[in-house]
Amino acid sequence: MKSIINRTAPQKYKVDAELSLADTYAALEFYYHNNGMYTLLQQDLIANGIWTEGMLGLRNPAHRVVEFYVAKLWPGQLSAALPIVTENKRIVEPIQQVWKWSNWGVKKQPAARWFSNFGDLFIKVASNGSAGVPADKVFHQLLKPAYVTDMRADERDYLTFVRIDIPQSRMVDGRWKSFYHTEIWNKATQLYQRWESDGPNVGIERLGAAIETKQFSDFAIDFIPIVHAKFQDIGEPRGMGAFTHALDKIDEANRMATRLHQLLYRFNDVLWAISANAMDASGRPLPAPMVDMNGKPQSDDGTTTIGTGTKVARMPGNSDIKSLVPDLKYADALAILQDHMKELEADLPEMAYYRLRDQSKDLSGKAIRYLLSDAIDKVLEARGNAETALARADAMALTMGVKLGLFKGIGEYEAGDFDHNFGERSIIPLSDSEKRENAEADYRLGASKKTLLTSLGYDAKTELAERKEENTALGNGLLAAFDKGDEDIA
Repeated sequence: MKSIINRTAPQKYKVDAELSLADTYAALEFYYHNNGMYTLLQQDLIANGIWTEGMLGLRNPAHRVVEFYVAKLWPGQLSAALPIVTENKRIVEPIQQVWKWSNWGVKKQPAARWFSNFGDLFIKVASNGSAGVPADKVFHQLLKPAYVTDMRADERDYLTFVRIDIPQSRMVDGRWKSFYHTEIWNKATQLYQRWESDGPNVGIERLGAAIETKQFSDFAIDFIPIVHAKFQDIGEPRGMGAFTHALDKIDEANRMATRLHQLLYRFNDVLWAISANAMDASGRPLPAPMVDMNGKPQSDDGTTTIGTGTKVARMPGNSDIKSLVPDLKYADALAILQDHMKELEADLPEMAYYRLRDQSKDLSGKAIRYLLSDAIDKVLEARGNAETALARADAMALTMGVKLGLFKGIGEYEAGDFDHNFGERSIIPLSDSEKRENAEADYRLGASKKTLLTSLGYDAKTELAERKEENTALGNGLLAAFDKGDEDIA
């Protein structure tokens, strides 16, 4: 069955002639937002001459699937979400400074949201310098994947050519005028160029003279300061999102649920049949009386529609009609839908996270992690891809910062001084009781108490100071009681 957006889901970069890359990303965003999803999709498709049936997003898990990754990819405070691991400790503080300038503690959440929704993550490294004003900040910017309209990469997936088209508007003569901010980065020519264009459909040869042209050296770089990560790398230029592979099944679930709701709440009502029981002088039945409740003519199929949307059949005299409400076993129909949702969960294991919330009281943490193992594996894959790209962006920012004089004495990129990654974090954290059980097991195997207490979050110096303070307070209390002559001290 064809997907509602009329394409083979995994190959979303190879869109049909009717749909552009931007249309595909827009469709994925419709699925995420869900409200009026199929109405918006139909508007786009009808504009391209494609008909689809009316449906409602009654069983659309896209939003929940995406938000699962927002909650599990980089949750919480930045220092805990992305612990930097490197042999060169001199770069830790500069990287954290770049994140601070980038507001990455906040931006990491929309990054995770776009990454899982669209299947692509683009991070651009920029500085705030301008003509005659030296830069004093280097920071990361998020690029919405739909705005990256063309790109090429080398064998290491470093970008060698990028075109960006960002829709913008400004006030001209009291009216808003729309245009596109178009920029092209070309590593071969070492040129950055900027235009104001009519959009991505305008070929490079028709863009005309650039408004701005700069050498890469003007930015203190010799590379394109943009990195690309794929949520799921299927060997194509663009990545695949968290739910893209299941669009057909999502559409079918929504189709089934919509039809079931129609039968239950729209058509399971009284169906009136208008008939004439009288005869004319010749003994022939009179035609059915005309009923015009909406001031509209009767339809060609012999029915009249009243204000509620119910169709009333016009019947000839002396006729009879049985109820047209289907005699369905709704419990069985609902069971079929629920079975389909289980099949959908097999493709989207993230759905199990929400289903298990009602059962978590009866399950141990170990059991929950086992039941969510498929979803956890997908998070680990996505996290690895995203953090590889983030580490590249950090290295680019450090390189720019060194050449702009913002960071000193931290080494050089060519020497491998900017290499770093991020510490291992649990997707489903252990509970305190599970941590203690693991510590006890490690102690029986010979681990030191100090190591185990540290792993449980205890700080040896703080613990010693607190015990000393407690002992001092206890001693002072005993002395005070002794001075009072308290006989119960012993």
